[in-house]
Amino acid sequence: MKQLCLFLFLLLPFTAVAGQRKQGVTTFTLANGMSVWLSEDHTQPKVFGAVVVKAGAKDCPNSGIAHYLEHLLFKGTQKIGTIDYVREKPWLDSIAAQYDRLAATVNPSERLAIQRHINNLSLHAADYAIPNEFSQLISRFGGTELNAYTSFDETVFHNIFSPQYMRQWCELNAERLKDPVFRLFQGELETVYEEKNMYADNLLASTAEKAQQIALAGTPYAYPIIGATDSLKNPRLTEMMRFFRERYIPENMGLMLCGDFCTDSLRPLLERTFGTLRAASHRQPAPSPVASLRDFTHMPLLRLKVPVPIVKIGGRAWKAPGEKNADYSAFKVMTSMLVNDDRTGLIDSLMVSGRLLFAAGMGYDFKDFSAWGFGYVPRLPFGSRTKADHLCLVQIDKLRRGDFTDDALRAAKLTLKRNAELCLETINGRSKAMINAFSHGIDWQSVEAEGDNIDGVTRADVMRVAGKYLGDDCLRIAKKFGSYPKERLKQPGYKPVEPKNAGRQSTFASRIAREPVEKTLPRFIDFDKDAAHIPLAPLVNLYTTSNPRNDIFTLRIIYRRGVRDDRRLDAMADYLNDIGTVRYDKHAFAGLLRGYGATLEAEASSENVTLTLTGIDRYLGEAMGLLGEFLAHAKADRRQFRALVKSEKIGGRTFFKQNSNIARAVMQKLMRGSSSDYLSRLSSRELERMSGDSLVSLFRQLQHWQTDLVYCGSRDTKEVENIIKRNMVLHPVHPWKPAVRKLLPVDENTVYLFDNPSARQTIVGSYECVAPMSTPANRAQFLLWGNYFGSGMQSVLFQEVREFRSLAYSAHGSVLLPDLLTRGGEPCGYVSLIGTQADKATTTALLLDSLLMYMPLRPMAVETARLAIVNSVNNNFPSYRQIGSTIASYRLHGYVRDPDADIVGALDTLNARDLQQFYDRHVRTTPRAIIIVGNKKKLDMRRLGRLGKVVELKRKDIYHE
Repeated sequence: MKQLCLFLFLLLPFTAVAGQRKQGVTTFTLANGMSVWLSEDHTQPKVFGAVVVKAGAKDCPNSGIAHYLEHLLFKGTQKIGTIDYVREKPWLDSIAAQYDRLAATVNPSERLAIQRHINNLSLHAADYAIPNEFSQLISRFGGTELNAYTSFDETVFHNIFSPQYMRQWCELNAERLKDPVFRLFQGELETVYEEKNMYADNLLASTAEKAQQIALAGTPYAYPIIGATDSLKNPRLTEMMRFFRERYIPENMGLMLCGDFCTDSLRPLLERTFGTLRAASHRQPAPSPVASLRDFTHMPLLRLKVPVPIVKIGGRAWKAPGEKNADYSAFKVMTSMLVNDDRTGLIDSLMVSGRLLFAAGMGYDFKDFSAWGFGYVPRLPFGSRTKADHLCLVQIDKLRRGDFTDDALRAAKLTLKRNAELCLETINGRSKAMINAFSHGIDWQSVEAEGDNIDGVTRADVMRVAGKYLGDDCLRIAKKFGSYPKERLKQPGYKPVEPKNAGRQSTFASRIAREPVEKTLPRFIDFDKDAAHIPLAPLVNLYTTSNPRNDIFTLRIIYRRGVRDDRRLDAMADYLNDIGTVRYDKHAFAGLLRGYGATLEAEASSENVTLTLTGIDRYLGEAMGLLGEFLAHAKADRRQFRALVKSEKIGGRTFFKQNSNIARAVMQKLMRGSSSDYLSRLSSRELERMSGDSLVSLFRQLQHWQTDLVYCGSRDTKEVENIIKRNMVLHPVHPWKPAVRKLLPVDENTVYLFDNPSARQTIVGSYECVAPMSTPANRAQFLLWGNYFGSGMQSVLFQEVREFRSLAYSAHGSVLLPDLLTRGGEPCGYVSLIGTQADKATTTALLLDSLLMYMPLRPMAVETARLAIVNSVNNNFPSYRQIGSTIASYRLHGYVRDPDADIVGALDTLNARDLQQFYDRHVRTTPRAIIIVGNKKKLDMRRLGRLGKVVELKRKDIYHE
């Protein structure tokens, strides 16, 4: 529901608010001019590393060059990714020249001849390429989550790695930026096509692109980051190299490191590696002109097509003060008093009171300017958009007049400061803030000062910025039913480029592998030391951990009963977020919590329902008092129940408009049958026959089930125990039982097809049900095979599907392992999913089946896969807020120590021969299901018949409406 209402704000990811507490960020500049930001943090055994380039789509509008370049910087250098660059270079130079010719050629037959020539040249150049060697080396040296992204204002290359590999990480990433080589480009070109196809199938992607084009007209932000289709079809490698030479210079780049290292010892290493990057030998390129939003005052109503019937949607957007503007903090406080996640704002009150079905606000911080707006859905079925718009404007006028309480102002400031600190307290969150600040030209001192700036906001400031910014100069937006045409890119018919050197390594890789590395085991969770544990009552346990960062607490109440046990619990959790108590309605109750800097959120999962109370530790008692009242006296609200039913109906109507939703439902059907999450779900009709009172009654019943409470904060365990016992009645009588929902076998090779003619991209996948893995040793074998076959850039699936044949943008797989101690005797499974162009779907399905039947074995890649699992165990060590919940779950399932320790121990002795034996025994000859979700007319049904019988699925087969 929320996704539908915020279509007007889908132009960019939201930028996190800066925080209050000092977080120990050290900044300096290397001799060559490259900026370095370091944040030492020993709370987790990992480092987040990123190279940030102040160059993005804004600097090459609509061309896609910045985004193409992001992809190409994974292809290696003159030393990485090649067995002989001297012999490879002439072929690459010829390819670059041919792409320039192609971009200047219009005649279709001439273009086809050039493309075929490029294909032939690419086949020769591939004789020297080592595919994905950079990613293999990252995995080999402690790395996980290797990725990159291009935004309007920056391009960022990042991953997480284990601290003992700091030297190797620096060597690899510095080398990557010295002499990049644009090899294997033919395949990457088609991969970007596939990426554009993938975005096009998102329900609201074309709507967002149209909104961006009109709202930001006259600025370089008006164009899609990925570039126009014509630009994608006519890339110029020489232009990309020019962009690299001009923009990827030390003076324009920043190195971000956050995590488990010693700041004082790093500078010499950074000078030896990143400090050797060439400073600009020529005059630096002139910075792009600072863009500004045009005047919206006389713009007509912007009507945007949304492919959702019945629902009316409207909104307004304004220019907002930028991050460096003196009004920035006051504006944030003001907008938080209108709409916020706690639903306590003035516009939120319209939704809580039932005068609107939905309302939400969101802001964006571009480097050059900021924008803010809100969206709303009038009451269904007869609510007026005009009236809804007027109601929102009346609430804004209250801020202009000062018609708000001092308590509301204080609560808004307290909540903003709390959220800001939460954003900065973890390694990942602080890294994100460091990247944003550097790329937007904000020094860290300003980030640290933001909390004080929020504290200083006065009533007069709120009134002033409301009047100054939220006036008539705004963009008015409304939805009209419909959809925008999808551009369809056809496959060019290239011969696959299959590098002969998969599994080999470059001279550079051989050298770096010989360098000494400190042997360090991953950090495992210590149940006794990493969290305190005491029983509070029968079937109730309390876990506590210390918060070393700030005075913000989280208290999770985890009821050990989930949606798999009772399908009504999902709707119940949603409903709990919309109601109050006998004494206070939702708006008043949330306002009381907000006054203590606290929020309460309910969430249901397959196994649990969790209530999370987050707030300021000095107000823990007061917040717990309100929580206790909610637990004992939650009150049904008829208006909110009707809104819940309407939202569920809208969700059902939009489900089949997203290809990825359909693919997940098909896969669940094969794995779980009638127990699929999508078939066993509570339909809108069934929900409508219920009532709010029945959901509240269900909540009271839930409190009789086994419960874990998990606290993270600054108070000691005994104090927390006393506060909990004063405010909660703990009386569970039903012990937890693991939900049994076994994976279903595949009796014979079968193709399951769901016809979706409107999809631009087709999703191809596989499912196999394999024998139980009842010991750590055979589970480790399964994990190793799954990682080798389908996880990461070095996997068989990624290389064969994407790198060698350019059939997809995304290609990945995962193992399905029921819990060892409670369900170890159940079958296990393996699933894979690939997103490909419709006219490539048949070829992709045949290839996927062939790879599962005749998997290539590359011993070096097997070792990389083994190391990747070990790295993941270390790099995914939970944060101090998550570790208590993790231990609670492990203990619930019967573990007395971290189960990852047994997996890592078993992995230590596994090699390529073990993997081959496992594959031969459990995977190769096991019957499999191939799924295809897309346009049936684009498929070759005769060829697909070779894979097994073809079964066509309908809506009712996969989704309970």
